[in-house]
Amino acid sequence: MNPRDEDWLALTLVEDVGQKTIRRLLDAFGGIVPLLAAAPDQICRASGVRPEIAARISRARNVQAFQTEKRLVGERGISLISIEDERYPDLLRQIAVPPPLLYCRGEVPFPAGVYLAVVGTRRCTQYGKTATRRLVADLAALVPDLVIVSGLARGIDTVAHEQALASGAKTIAVLAGGLCDIYPPENRELAERIADQGTLVTEFPMAVPPLAKNFPIRNRVISGFSAGTVVTEAGEKSGALITAGFALHHNREVFAVPGNIDLPHHAGTNRLIQRNQAKLVRDATDILDELAIAHPPRPMQLDWLSPTDGEAAAVGAAPLSEDKRKVVEMLRDAPLHPDDLSEAVAMPVEKLLSLLLELELSGEICQTSDNQYGIP
Repeated sequence: MNPRDEDWLALTLVEDVGQKTIRRLLDAFGGIVPLLAAAPDQICRASGVRPEIAARISRARNVQAFQTEKRLVGERGISLISIEDERYPDLLRQIAVPPPLLYCRGEVPFPAGVYLAVVGTRRCTQYGKTATRRLVADLAALVPDLVIVSGLARGIDTVAHEQALASGAKTIAVLAGGLCDIYPPENRELAERIADQGTLVTEFPMAVPPLAKNFPIRNRVISGFSAGTVVTEAGEKSGALITAGFALHHNREVFAVPGNIDLPHHAGTNRLIQRNQAKLVRDATDILDELAIAHPPRPMQLDWLSPTDGEAAAVGAAPLSEDKRKVVEMLRDAPLHPDDLSEAVAMPVEKLLSLLLELELSGEICQTSDNQYGIP
């Protein structure tokens, strides 16, 4: 670790010195080196901080907390990127209160490319999972330098990261705690894969647990990294709506995938669209067109959410394929969960989910509130 990184590490660990205070201190001293070299009374006079805080700043590099953090960073192979570092992301630097220091594990510097946040509810439905997979896969196919940003949470975040990796895209996971302990624990293996094909990022010191208060703080960084935020499924109180709110505050684009008006899982995304806070997403090209990102002409198979009038007529007139007929017949007796239906019709779940979405769009089947599929 170089001396400048050590300075930033020491300063950000000082108790009661937040991001706005750090900005005021740096403005007063013209940089971090003269700040940490100053005596407590100089710090008080120049910046107006309280004497006890000035005393902590002056001895920031001499406390045990700094030595422990320095050791953890070294042992875990963590890279530190301060806001004055040329490797700091330009988009993130532009938000109102950017993190003064980023802890990173994985690819550093961050890859150049188009950064898009994809977020949603932890309690997602099969519709939300399928929509997220298709959207990320289509974006990756159309944008070679795509970088998907999300929060490593259960549900939609996990699906977004996994699909980015499967599609060969880079992905960045922004955490709500330190890098010593990945949360949720079931995503530790996924986090390792992200570190190999992207970056794990946090602004929290190494051993900080993922406290509830940290998640909204984390969400502003997800938005700050990204040119646009896509919400693929969210209820009325989903944390993804906080990320969307930060994106609006950051003057970034917000996109939402419409959902079933009868299901609470989609109430948040539908409300974003209703209030003109988000652009309705029909397919990947809707996002790229809004962001003025060049892409090949829209392939017909990308119209996965809403077929055109001509296509809808064709769907209504055409007979069901043998696979679709088997699925519909199996659902006539009672609704089934996709996992049970996959076993009943002897069909891989990946193929089944695609058929279920097509059948739902054509009105042949519907999704119930308990994540099963049945006949309307």
